[in-house]
Amino acid sequence: MKISENGLNLIKSFEGCRLTAYKCPAGVWTIGWGHTGGVKAGQKITQAEADQMLVNDMAAYEKKVDKYAAYGWNQNEYDAMTSFCYNVGSIDQLTASGTRSRATIAAKMLQYNKGGGKVLAGLTRRREAERALFLTPVITAEGWRQDSYGWWYQNEDGSYPAGCWKELTWNGEKRWYYFNASGYMVSNDWKLDNGKWYYLGADGAMVKSCVIQIKNEIYVFGVDGVMLEGEIKLKTNSRGALVV
Repeated sequence: MKISENGLNLIKSFEGCRLTAYKCPAGVWTIGWGHTGGVKAGQKITQAEADQMLVNDMAAYEKKVDKYAAYGWNQNEYDAMTSFCYNVGSIDQLTASGTRSRATIAAKMLQYNKGGGKVLAGLTRRREAERALFLTPVITAEGWRQDSYGWWYQNEDGSYPAGCWKELTWNGEKRWYYFNASGYMVSNDWKLDNGKWYYLGADGAMVKSCVIQIKNEIYVFGVDGVMLEGEIKLKTNSRGALVV
């Protein structure tokens, strides 16, 4: 999952943008919306470059939010968490390493409004805005989504499956898919689950009841998708096709 344009706009509303390199209070050369990597004295950029730098910088913070993908964040929650993470540096403490409920997380967000031990009006406004976004329901259609990282599935409530199997209907047929910890569909790869091996095909669906070649080796999968081992008896149907 990635931060949306709405999330980026929230960050921009609280971050200043400067198109000429400057030294921040910590003495680090900075440019754009707070970008620091490889910035040199006298460097100048365009607004478009500054915006792209912000998008690129988000990857590191999205990864920190994806660490807690088990929550099944909807887009608004994800945007709020990424904005918070960009400002604070992590959501580990906020989520108590993934043990807090959503309600507790929302309440605790407001406590991160101090600098040097003093309450800062700017941080208070930011935390309130992030909390408001976090608590805003996502009204959207359920279905598949694709971005530069791959395919993922958005549930009716805006959340998405992550680190789990999900049965979905495709062209009238029910199929099982596996989504990694970041919520992306796994394809052309093996999955070990409870001591049993499964294989996700090119379309991401679990292969079942078939004999297929994978990297120059032949494998047999049963009706439940489990890879069969040991001595296997095969038979054919009335058309001569193998029946697993």
